[in-house]
Order: sequence, then C-alpha cells, then structure tokens
Amino acid sequence: MLATVSDSAVAVGCSIGHWIYNFQTLITGAAAIVAAWYVGAPVWQQLKDNRLQTQIMHRETLAVRLREAEERAARVATAIDEPLLQAQRLTSYPQGEPREVGPHDAFEMMRILEGLLDWYLITLRGTEDASIESAKSELSEALDGLSRTLNSVHWPDHNDQSGDDYCLTDEEWAEVLRKADEGKTLAAKKVNEAWKANRALKAAQQTGTNELRQQIARLDQTIAQTS
Repeated sequence: MLATVSDSAVAVGCSIGHWIYNFQTLITGAAAIVAAWYVGAPVWQQLKDNRLQTQIMHRETLAVRLREAEERAARVATAIDEPLLQAQRLTSYPQGEPREVGPHDAFEMMRILEGLLDWYLITLRGTEDASIESAKSELSEALDGLSRTLNSVHWPDHNDQSGDDYCLTDEEWAEVLRKADEGKTLAAKKVNEAWKANRALKAAQQTGTNELRQQIARLDQTIAQTS
C-alpha cells in the first residue's frame, strides 16, 4: 500500500516536473510580466497623474483666454457702437435714405472717432486668430475711410484757399470744394460700411469664443474620464 502511494506521488511529481519543463518559458514570461507590472505600476500612475495635471493646466489657460476674449469684445462694442449710431443718425434719415451732413457735424463726428479703437486695432494688432485679425483690418479701413470723408466735408469750412504754409490754385480749391460737397452724402455710405465691418468683427469674435468654449468642454470630459 505504501509502495503504491509512493509510486503515485513520484508519478505526480514527475508529471509536474515535465509540465514545468515544457512550459518553463511561458511561466518565466508570465512571472516577468507580473514583476514588471508590480514594478511599473507606480510609474504608470505617475504618468497618468502628469497627463491629468497637464490637461487641467491647459483648461485653465483656455479659460483665461475665453474670459479675456469676452472682456475685449465687450469693451470694443462699448467703445464703437454708440459713436456709429450717432454717426448714422446724422448721416441717414430714419427710413435709411442718406442725408447731407454739415461741416460742424462732420467735424464733431471725426473728433469722436479719431483714435477711438487705436488700443485695439493698432496696439493689439496680430494678437488674435486670423479671422478676427482680418475683421479688425476691415474695420480699421472702414473707419479710416469714414474719417477721410468727414474731413473732406469740414476742411474747406475751417480753412481758406491759402494759409501760412500752403496755397492752393483755383483748380485745386475747386477740387476741395467738390469733394466736400460729395462727402456730405457719401458720409452715409461710409457709416454703413463701418457698421458692416463692425458686425463682421462681432461675428468673428463670437466664433472665436464659441471655439474656446467647445475646447474647454472637450477637456472637461477628458479630465472627468481620466481622474
């Protein structure tokens, strides 16, 4: 009986030995994987934490950009909308038909518009997305065109044919008077062009802030899944 048990034990041992021998490569590989996981787990967790921190920092940066963009757009609207409305009332009838603007009103409008958005159109040139920069350039050109037209209207009313440092010929003075007369009704068109450029800028700014909100929303989802 004891011999039988002993023989059975030896047989089992031999079977286990053969199994280990046959699968020793697999066993060794599995053991290596387990060891690598045990050793590498803290490293992978650190990498995950670092990625999460990077995402959080990126989100904070986008949030700052969004807040600055909204504040900048609001400041621009506050600065330009009311002066353009005033210019529209002076150069167009309520039905939209152009009305002649006088030299005094032209001078006052030009004075109000002069340098109005220099802080934004000049100082902050090249600091925003391409679409916004393009709209800023168009608004700058429209405002310059309006200012030149207003200047042509009021200039002969405040100056003579000759002065201390200039003297215009009769032909040159006639051209000045012609441009002044033309500008009285052309001012309405220039105001409309400025309004059109202003609306285009608002649209570009709104598109930019919407894109930032979408980026922030996507990051919030990623951060929620990662943490």
